[in-house]
Amino acid sequence: MRIKQLYILVLTAALSACQHTYYPTGRTYNRIEVDATAQADTGMAEFLQPYRQKLDQTMNEVLVRSDVALEKGKPESAVNNLLADALRQEAGKRYGKPIDIGHLNYSGIRSGLPKGPITVGNIYEVMPFDNQITVLTMKGSQVMQLLNHFLKDEALVISGLRATIANDKVQSVTMATGKPLQPDETYTVAMSDYVANGGSGASFLKDAVRREDLNVNIRDAFIDYFRQLGKSGQPINPTTDGRITIQ
Repeated sequence: MRIKQLYILVLTAALSACQHTYYPTGRTYNRIEVDATAQADTGMAEFLQPYRQKLDQTMNEVLVRSDVALEKGKPESAVNNLLADALRQEAGKRYGKPIDIGHLNYSGIRSGLPKGPITVGNIYEVMPFDNQITVLTMKGSQVMQLLNHFLKDEALVISGLRATIANDKVQSVTMATGKPLQPDETYTVAMSDYVANGGSGASFLKDAVRREDLNVNIRDAFIDYFRQLGKSGQPINPTTDGRITIQ
């Protein structure tokens, strides 16, 4: 394959991903610099320049502004909560009814968000993986197992509930409705397909009552969420709300 043809394929794939259509399944990514001033192949640089401009335009789109820099942290942080809330809300829109719980694996959040403009590129840095949203219907006892598993191995990044922790174990859970989590009741939980598939040691999720894949990229859902926030014209200033309490 000629070099020019190869670049067409690479850049077309990159631009398609930015436009939220199809995504590769790889779990890592690398930044590829295109040097328009390179003298080794001036013709190639000129050929690539329009594609680079389109890519830069897409990635530099400002979605919203933040009054503060946001960093992930344990046991709770403003960006943890913000992203989990975004996942639950956007999953609910696509699911057609409210989702009870949103869950993200802490290690899957790869970056914080800056003070000032938050761009599409920033969201790619936060979530570089091509994970999709999966909704599992789970019994309350299974939800408790999920929470304790991630509390032990990573940290809890959750939405739709408040958890009280003591002796490195979740002791009680209160849903957003104000009712306690009931072991035999069922709840919908939005999460990444990576976790639903047993990633991060969560193989027990194969026993969920029901699984529904929404075929929506989590990163796209975040972009939609922040773009909607930006339409108000007001900067965001998220804070922690005590959804995780350690005794």
